[in-house]
Amino acid sequence: VPWFWLLLFFAVPFLILLRISVTDMGEGLDPFAPLIETRNGQVMLHLKLANYVSLLKDTDTGWLQTLYTESYLLSLKYALWTTLLCLLVGYPFAYFLARSQPSVRPMLLLMVMLPFWTSFLLRVYAWKGLLTEQGIINHMLMALGLVQEPLQLLYNDVSMLIGMTYVYLPFMVLPL
Repeated sequence: VPWFWLLLFFAVPFLILLRISVTDMGEGLDPFAPLIETRNGQVMLHLKLANYVSLLKDTDTGWLQTLYTESYLLSLKYALWTTLLCLLVGYPFAYFLARSQPSVRPMLLLMVMLPFWTSFLLRVYAWKGLLTEQGIINHMLMALGLVQEPLQLLYNDVSMLIGMTYVYLPFMVLPL
């Protein structure tokens, strides 16, 4: 049953999208135009690979496309830093959770699971409220005299790493 479920809801839609992506739609813009046609006893294959070529080549220079390559490498960098931060924060908590007294362990596990009960969007917006120039973090920093004016904590790499680490932290703690 699980294999049928995966086949039906993952593999079949994936194959449909793959077929549409290589279809030469022609002037009728038919995404399900035939891929194979026989004329005069010859089999003709109608594949349009221009979409995939455009991912690799820049139309102006003809060289390797840098936008997608840079975006991909930047995504890998953020994924690496998020993983390291989750490991740095999650491993001590998981260790503490595993070594804690059996009476305290359910409460600690609840602390890990509680964010799953809240909407993903709501959790991200909560961080947005904390990191804005009028947010709690900036107010605390200014009240303590650590900064004179609000810091730009939102819409930069730091805020993205904080948000991603918070979102993925339970996925690091629970397996550990």
